[in-house]
Amino acid sequence: MSCRFPAAASLPEFWQLLVDGTDAVGPPPAWRAEGRADGGYLDGVELFDAELFGIPAQEAAAMDPQQRLLLELCWEALEDARIAPDQTAGSDIGVYVGAGSDDYAQLTRARGVQDFGVYTLTGTSRAFLANRVSYTLGLSGPSLVVDTGQSSSLVALHEAAESLRRGECSLAVVGGVQFNLSAETEEAVRQLGALSPTGRCRTFDAAADGIVRGEGGGAIVLKPLSAALADGDRVYSTLLGSAVNNDGRGENLTTPGARAQQRVLERAYRRAGVRPAEVAYVELHGTGTRLGDPVEASALTAVLGPDRADDRPLLVGSVKTNVGHLEAAAGMAAFIKTALSIHHGVIPRSLHFRAPHPDIDMTRLRVCRDTVPWPGPDDGRRLAGVSSFGLGGTNCHTVLDRAPADAAPPTPALSGGAVPWVLSGASPAALRAQASKLVGLLSGAEPPSPRDVALSLAVTRSALPYRGAVTGADVSALGAGLRALASGERRDGVVEGVAGTGGTAFLFPGQGMQRAGMGRALYEAHPVFARTFDEISAAMETPLSASLHTMMWQREDWLDRLEYAQPALFALEISLYRLLESWGLVPDHVLGHSQGEIAVAHVTGVLTLEDAAAFVVERGRLIAGLPPQGAMTALQATESEVRPLIAEHGGRVDIAAVNSPSSLVVSGEETAVDAIAGYFAERGRRGRRLRISRAGHSPLMEPIQADLLAFAKGLTWHEPSGPTAISTVTGQPATAADLATPEYWPEHLCRTVRFGDAVRAAHALGARFFVEAGPGHGLTTMVGETVVGEAETLVAPLSDADETTGVAHLAAQAHVRGRRIDWRAFHSPDARLTDLPTYPFQRRRYWLESPPADEQPTARPAPRRALTATAVPALVADGVRDLLAMEPGTRLDTSLPFKDLGLDSRMAVALRNRLTDLTGLRLPATLLFDFPTPDLLGRELADRLRSAGPATRDLTERPC
Repeated sequence: MSCRFPAAASLPEFWQLLVDGTDAVGPPPAWRAEGRADGGYLDGVELFDAELFGIPAQEAAAMDPQQRLLLELCWEALEDARIAPDQTAGSDIGVYVGAGSDDYAQLTRARGVQDFGVYTLTGTSRAFLANRVSYTLGLSGPSLVVDTGQSSSLVALHEAAESLRRGECSLAVVGGVQFNLSAETEEAVRQLGALSPTGRCRTFDAAADGIVRGEGGGAIVLKPLSAALADGDRVYSTLLGSAVNNDGRGENLTTPGARAQQRVLERAYRRAGVRPAEVAYVELHGTGTRLGDPVEASALTAVLGPDRADDRPLLVGSVKTNVGHLEAAAGMAAFIKTALSIHHGVIPRSLHFRAPHPDIDMTRLRVCRDTVPWPGPDDGRRLAGVSSFGLGGTNCHTVLDRAPADAAPPTPALSGGAVPWVLSGASPAALRAQASKLVGLLSGAEPPSPRDVALSLAVTRSALPYRGAVTGADVSALGAGLRALASGERRDGVVEGVAGTGGTAFLFPGQGMQRAGMGRALYEAHPVFARTFDEISAAMETPLSASLHTMMWQREDWLDRLEYAQPALFALEISLYRLLESWGLVPDHVLGHSQGEIAVAHVTGVLTLEDAAAFVVERGRLIAGLPPQGAMTALQATESEVRPLIAEHGGRVDIAAVNSPSSLVVSGEETAVDAIAGYFAERGRRGRRLRISRAGHSPLMEPIQADLLAFAKGLTWHEPSGPTAISTVTGQPATAADLATPEYWPEHLCRTVRFGDAVRAAHALGARFFVEAGPGHGLTTMVGETVVGEAETLVAPLSDADETTGVAHLAAQAHVRGRRIDWRAFHSPDARLTDLPTYPFQRRRYWLESPPADEQPTARPAPRRALTATAVPALVADGVRDLLAMEPGTRLDTSLPFKDLGLDSRMAVALRNRLTDLTGLRLPATLLFDFPTPDLLGRELADRLRSAGPATRDLTERPC
């Protein structure tokens, strides 16, 4: 549910207002006070977050504020129902709205026809109150507005429930809205004699003298109970049944009928399968009028009074005593109050009741003068009714009960391990406000489960363009991250940015990156990683004569031996790949440095897991058998010294990778490598450890190459599929003739590792998110030195021993950069959804501003026949700025298409009409389609003005 009522801008504030017994009736805001009585007024009716909903400023100003409020209320209600609003597009969700006020349309008409714009019709027609919500959220279910006067929103609820029962929609959003913007409408209510002269609603009281007008709105999400229980939803209350009828012919059109009200009550309880005497509370229509209250009381007594125990009178009350009569939205306010009362097990008091109305028999009724616990046992039913009656005689009554108790309480989510809390907003300000609101969630006496919050943020909130995330293992660390994000402070574990495009590349490192204990934390924390690791260990155990578990986590000194290091790295890389894959984070491109290319061959389907594992073991065994001297030379050098030397040798050498924080690998043609090695040997400089790898057909390598080729020919090779492999032998996308042939791999063993070229190739194909799928950060460091730009994100999740935090941070980075993650798979199965703060709307003023009296237009201005051609391009640009509500002189890229600048079809018509007025030319309706940028349009109009001369030229005659 969601609401915005007087003195209550949210559901929690509304509940607090009710239990505190707050009277929200008071004087109107100063800017709309003329001719207005005290009432329940909303602050900020002129404010709206147009940016969130992608609505241009001009359209937002033309929209009835009731449309704007409904958009925000429906967004909040979906969030409160733990449904991400951006995930509803294409669904059969229905939208039912109760509304009856057209005050903004009156204000629009009062300005005169000359001020109507392209958005006037859609902005002020009442049908669009529902249609706007369906369109904005992409909902394909029924979409309609119900107007039955003061009972509109409760009748809308009834219609939505019937639609759900008929199967027309699987879920419905029901709203009610009322704004009292016109003093003329209020005067009409006063003339009817319904307005309280004392300015207070005194329901059922002897001093009752009329209604007090209120405004605001509410929305609820309605769903079949069986589906809600199956989905584990939090349910405020259940709707057992409802009924609608009309008074028919009575004393006059607006006189309530007691018999009709009795019939609607009887039908509602019959349909609900409830004995009326069991009902504990009824939320009254309760307008506080001298005629209406006694009629309502008599109907209640007739239907709910019989068989009622003397010590259990029917409790009654009215929310109108708190916030005024919200007219078309009154039923929604009453329903939300009652649902909250059932949910909390508390009935709030009704205000301004001193002595009963003399025409009301209170024998079976009792007005709640105090806030009381729900009567009856805690585990019993909480049956209640809600009434709403229209001035024209349309009556509605709904029957509510508490939600069924859960069969077993949900298991709290495990709190161990770091988790990412992901946030987003339509603007940077919204993102920071979201972080600030979330900090408030942590201040309660019982902090929430970090993993529950993490899951809920990820799956029940929309993924908007501006994104941030904080990573931590406990509420304290996460709270510190949130405060940093809210203030814009840089801090470890906090990332923010704009969701980008481009592909994802996984980088598989080669030997030299191994470290003690690698993979153990992931093995213990993530079953997918553990299962894959166990499969690889089983495949390697016989040829290795050792278990990977023993070798990597019990005999860590073995990792310095080539025959063990290479299999260990392969097992870690593939296990990590499968873990990330299970979370939905799959690459578009894969690159492997040296031995890492065997991992590439496996993930692209070239080799099965068994064949790839056997190949890695054999390759490591063969290399380990080489004499210790002659293959590598270890020297000391700084990176700044290496770079110029590599450039000097004209591409015959390459920095292959940073294998550890203190190690740099250079490989290439033997003479060039020897020259570099000799340079540093002579100087003996301290710095990074420089490993010099001699490429080419070394005599030492020839028997290894022959043996490796013979082994490779015994494997089964398949065509590559899945992500695009970039060969680090060729530096280009791999073909089947590369990875999928045995002959490629002996050459791969000795050739220069062209990792830099491969990175550039992946980048040219669109890769922007680079993930190092192995221990360390050597390859991502190389990527950063090869392709530098703001659009690239480099993540090395296992760069230190805190592996669970590393993969959590990777998920956070993926969210920020717009990559999709399956968050339910990411979080443990016992994580559950929990309530969160709703979206922090960033509202601005949008209103129909009247020009000063001395600037009032008298008629449409005549065409400007004397306009010079050279001035036309500027007129086009100014027209675009006006339509987009940009400040005059704001830079506008006039080379961009109108669509990319933000103009929709209605704006295009408006611009064409404006240019027709200014130029005197008759312009076609397809003008902006024919000339799709401001530059093209400006030049075309200027040419036409020059050729037209004093007579007006008709552009519709121009051939295509």
